[in-house]
Amino acid sequence: MMLWFIQPLRAAAKALTSADSPRQMAAGFALGMMIGLVPKGNLTAILLAVLLLSMRVNLATGGLATMLFAWVGMVVDPLTHHVGGLLLSHPNLAPLWTWLYNQPVVPWTAFNNTVVMGSCAIGLWLLLPVYLVTRPLFAHHQPLLVERIKRYRLYQVLFGADVVTSWRTA
Repeated sequence: MMLWFIQPLRAAAKALTSADSPRQMAAGFALGMMIGLVPKGNLTAILLAVLLLSMRVNLATGGLATMLFAWVGMVVDPLTHHVGGLLLSHPNLAPLWTWLYNQPVVPWTAFNNTVVMGSCAIGLWLLLPVYLVTRPLFAHHQPLLVERIKRYRLYQVLFGADVVTSWRTA
């Protein structure tokens, strides 16, 4: 039986040193960016998190990007409020917003909130550029990071813990 406090450290090390492709890591980072920008506590954030967890992407980079862009999202709230206000008050889109709001589940997405709408719009607008920028970065830096992490004694202890805990003395 592995000690309870080793499991999260081992999962983090395994996620960072996994053999995921740069494409999977960049996609996880881009989705995490979008989750981080969107305010939490609504169906939109939950659906984006389910999308991240259900796709074949690197969850470590997605979680890291979510935490990073949650802080960025607070800083850019005035911008997202402005963009959301422009989208929600556009006269040509008013029938669409009315129709969506009258649907059974859609109001739980909080799309009528200017910050949620603006952050979704900015997140969608940035999704492809973030993916295209991070993919070559992960392709170049992941092998170096894996090599560096595997040299640390903590990594060796974490992955040697299974062997040690499975030994039984008679």
